[in-house]
Amino acid sequence: MPKQTAKVRSTSMVVATKAGCAPLKEMYAAAAAAKPRTWNEVEDAFVHAMEGFDQNVASGVADIGDLQNGKGDFFNDLLALLLETCAGVELFSRGGVPGLIFPNHNLDVTYPNAGLVGFTLEAKAVGTPRHPLSPKQKLIGRPGSADLAKRIKEVAFKTIDLKAEYGRLKAMRGESPEEIPGGNLTTWLRSVRPHSYLFFAARIVNQTDFDATVAFARTAGQVEDGVGLFCFGPQAGGSPTSYKRLGVPPELSIDRVLYRACQDIVALRQEQPLPADEASLAASAETAAEKAEQESEP
Repeated sequence: MPKQTAKVRSTSMVVATKAGCAPLKEMYAAAAAAKPRTWNEVEDAFVHAMEGFDQNVASGVADIGDLQNGKGDFFNDLLALLLETCAGVELFSRGGVPGLIFPNHNLDVTYPNAGLVGFTLEAKAVGTPRHPLSPKQKLIGRPGSADLAKRIKEVAFKTIDLKAEYGRLKAMRGESPEEIPGGNLTTWLRSVRPHSYLFFAARIVNQTDFDATVAFARTAGQVEDGVGLFCFGPQAGGSPTSYKRLGVPPELSIDRVLYRACQDIVALRQEQPLPADEASLAASAETAAEKAEQESEP
């Protein structure tokens, strides 16, 4: 059976140690010192940090590791910092958290640190300028919407799995006011925990890319309790890494959705954590598989 682990969340080692991520490291350090509570307080600095990082990407200073993890980790860390200041709590990373089907989900940002998970956050930073590792890419760069379908499917499955296990445990304890998922899965997902939030920071290359990104965010909103979107893109007639902020529909505004997430954490802080049930169906299956493998060894 996978053992659950929990620790106070830590910031990205990639951002802290890689030269290509220096603009991200500097911006996060400034935010940590200022202790902002809202996205509006860091928005301009975030765009400036994205410009610096993407200039490093375009010039080849940032390597493949920075591309794959740097700005995504940074965005995740920044959102967690804002929520900690807003809600007055420490957020945690937890491993081996069981879902109904899979027994070992890893949650980078969650609350509380014990018992059943009440809140989770996922953050994705998408879209890149053309760089030496993608010389055939158009000059404007890779669309922010290009990889969203895969990423949203992954997050959606995790959310449904965690919420299904939460519902099962509540039912086992005779605490099952929620209806079984039927004709309206979204309504049921809203009625069970964890409160699950997904945030995107998307570098947009044109109107088609913007429309696709908004559509994907709204699709994710059928599963997640909240989806926040921040879009930015190259200035008209300027460098591919000179950015301006792009407005998004109000219901996807990252500042509004972050505030809702903050209020959910504040409410959880005032509750008694529900104990976790180690005897999950998924954990039992994995334990049985491990035992069978051990018995088959010579």
